Amino acid sequence: MRLKMIPEDFRVRELLEWHEMPGGDYVVHRLQKEKMSTPEALAILARDCNVDRSAIAYAGLKDRQAVTEQFLTIERRAVDLRLPNLRVQAVGTTDQPITSKQSRGNAFTIVVRDLRPPQAAQLRRGLPSLVKTGFPNYFDDQRFGSVRHGQGFPMRSVLAGDFERALQQLIAEPSPVAISGDVKLKKTLQLHWGDWEACRRIARGPAYEPIFDHLLAHPTDFRGAIRFVTLRLRVIHAFAYQSLLWNRALSRMLRGGVLSAQRLRLSTLAGDLLAWKYLAPDREEKLKAMRTPLFGPDGDGGSEPFRRAMIEEMKDAGLSRNDFVENEVPGMIWKEEPRDALVKPEDVEDVRIEPDDLNPGRTRATLEFALPRGAYATMLVKRLFAPSWYSRSPDERDDDERPARGPTRGPMRGPARGSRAPDAGFDEEGP
Repeated sequence: MRLKMIPEDFRVRELLEWHEMPGGDYVVHRLQKEKMSTPEALAILARDCNVDRSAIAYAGLKDRQAVTEQFLTIERRAVDLRLPNLRVQAVGTTDQPITSKQSRGNAFTIVVRDLRPPQAAQLRRGLPSLVKTGFPNYFDDQRFGSVRHGQGFPMRSVLAGDFERALQQLIAEPSPVAISGDVKLKKTLQLHWGDWEACRRIARGPAYEPIFDHLLAHPTDFRGAIRFVTLRLRVIHAFAYQSLLWNRALSRMLRGGVLSAQRLRLSTLAGDLLAWKYLAPDREEKLKAMRTPLFGPDGDGGSEPFRRAMIEEMKDAGLSRNDFVENEVPGMIWKEEPRDALVKPEDVEDVRIEPDDLNPGRTRATLEFALPRGAYATMLVKRLFAPSWYSRSPDERDDDERPARGPTRGPMRGPARGSRAPDAGFDEEGP
């Protein structure tokens, strides 16, 4: 099974509600792009159309490796941009800049390729039950690029008070998979780490110079140096670790509420997660009614079963609420944010099975559906092909990839083989 072999295999259309107001101060534009991120598209728009970046508002980020359509507003300006992989056209006016609160989610058209006939049949058979009972609203690999690129979780190092390690992860950890010049720069910074004058000469430009200027003046103030890492990068890494803990807390809680025979395994860059093949109606209602927020030290943690699961995850990671106070870094501060545990696709069309033109002898399947904002279409596809939770050895299941205490250079490590954390079910009677 393969996704995104070509950009046209993954199409995303933003579902946005905005109020048309003739003569409004904000011009609504449709942005269509291919093989570029939303920030990259906005930078080109600002440059080529001479638009102040602060005058542009949008609802959310869209996948780089896809063909996507979304909306934005520009204050008192209408532009028309037509490039091979980027088009921006005015479609109306309104009285307020677009915000994420106006987004209903996204509509997807996804082509799954390189399927054997039994896999295509499995997909077609499994879709009705997924539509009926939904799937866990986990964050998928797109949120965990830091694992793919070997950085691990800098936010974890921050919370552990290891600010030097966090700074290394943020600016001097070369990716094992990237091939850009940035890899060579990071390897060189590693070799000269501690010689701040040499690092200052090596890493030029506004992204690095303030960091090493600070370390030249304050050689051991790594916490202060992190403040000079670009805000966007700090926020991305803070969200990544917050999302990891949310995923793991939900998976832990589900172990106490999903019958053993119904358990499925979803694999991600940051570890395996539990899903269900079928969820009894009463348990579905409990899960839908439950508050399962992203963790914030000032929040109440949500409903009791989820709060218990998150507490256990925090313990496994060696974290306490006090760590968030003692080791606070601007731009890497967590706030409690609501997130539903269960999501169901809407506007689902019949699956189209056809010969795969890019993989002779195999088939392709085309899926069309809509998801609410923040839900991952790739997670829906993983759920359709998910194996039984028990389709691996007992030793692997016992390992279960629990996080180790303290900072780490890579993804979460598991405990000693044979150890097992307690389940935290979402109902009192358990599975």
